[in-house]
Amino acid sequence: MSAATTAQPALSAREAMEVKSDLLFDIRTLLRSGGFAEIVTPTFRQADDLTGKRAAAAVGGRDGWLRSMIGPALRYQLAHTPKVFEIGACFRNDPADATHIPEFTMLDLYAAESSYDYLLELAEHLVRLAHAGALRRISVAEHLGATLGADLTRETLDPYIGALARHLDQPADTPLHDLLDTYIATELEPTSAGAAVFLVDMPLGGNEPCAKLRDGTAAVLNRFEVFIDGVEVVHGYEDETDAEAFIARASAIGLYNREQSLVQKAINDGVVPARSVGLGIGIERLCMAATGARDIRLFQQSAVF
Repeated sequence: MSAATTAQPALSAREAMEVKSDLLFDIRTLLRSGGFAEIVTPTFRQADDLTGKRAAAAVGGRDGWLRSMIGPALRYQLAHTPKVFEIGACFRNDPADATHIPEFTMLDLYAAESSYDYLLELAEHLVRLAHAGALRRISVAEHLGATLGADLTRETLDPYIGALARHLDQPADTPLHDLLDTYIATELEPTSAGAAVFLVDMPLGGNEPCAKLRDGTAAVLNRFEVFIDGVEVVHGYEDETDAEAFIARASAIGLYNREQSLVQKAINDGVVPARSVGLGIGIERLCMAATGARDIRLFQQSAVF
């Protein structure tokens, strides 16, 4: 049974299991055929990620955290092979609702010495496993330009923060990264109703410090997000190769953590390639896209345990 064709208004537990199983099989088949090696990184982590989302845990007499994302520990494996992926459990201290569950499954991947265009094409192939309809692209930088009159190829959004706050009816002291989240949620996410929309050309100043500033621009990142029927399913980016810029941006929003510092050290030592692209997909949300389901909890098997 193809996951992309099981669109039903209501799913039994067996049907939900089959959809998830088929998608996982198709993802692994696609990535292995593209030269990716499947890796397993620790679910129990020694360091907090500073987001406040990691759940504290104790294992084998050691205190630590359950990972909230796969991320840097997977990128570190580029020291051994040029393309890696992992499909594994993540945990976040988010209240459960129709699109969030405290334990969920993530696909993360990294490819060394690969281009942003390669990553976009790969993301389209992965989305196609679950979504048979049209794929559209919207340039967030151009959309903001039309709204604010900003040209992000030549200038940053800093002079426009007040105008953006007024446009969104938000307090004037709202941080830029929060304003951008609100802008995307209110003005761009709704365009994905019944469709898969790639939000490309994401602006500098958001909550993703890892993405590379595009050459020849002042504030356009090689980063994208994919929304399918109003739900964020995919995020991807080219990694920033300017270590000082990355550390400054991540530190400014409190997200430069020990795991990222270990990867940066490995890059500085010539162990891990500086040039890479990375992508993450929420598997249960991809299942929602494949079926039209509106509740992520349908795809959480054995929840009683």
